[in-house]
Amino acid sequence: MKKLQALQNSQQFRKVYEQGQNISTSLFSAFFLKVETGEQRVGITVTRKIGNAVVRNRCKRRLREAIRKQFREFDSPLGFDLVINARSGLVKAEFSSIEAALANAFKRFTDTVSKP
Repeated sequence: MKKLQALQNSQQFRKVYEQGQNISTSLFSAFFLKVETGEQRVGITVTRKIGNAVVRNRCKRRLREAIRKQFREFDSPLGFDLVINARSGLVKAEFSSIEAALANAFKRFTDTVSKP
């Protein structure tokens, strides 16, 4: 499995926000943008409204791990950029519900992309 690539700067994030597809859950908002390069890059944002630095970093670690697990199961040559904005429900959510919400978001994205 390839290493998870990260979005590097605000221009890349902004492009995903402006041109991408938004999928909202109670735990996070996910923005997907299909790219032709075949790369799969991820960016995670957690605002100060969620909590202090310890809480924000924990949210990011949990999201990264859920994304890694999802990427193992996501066997597709589809290239995309993904930005996840955490919501306050993520702080107390069970890890299994984070995985389920992420799997649902990936499924919704691939279903809309694969339609003719």
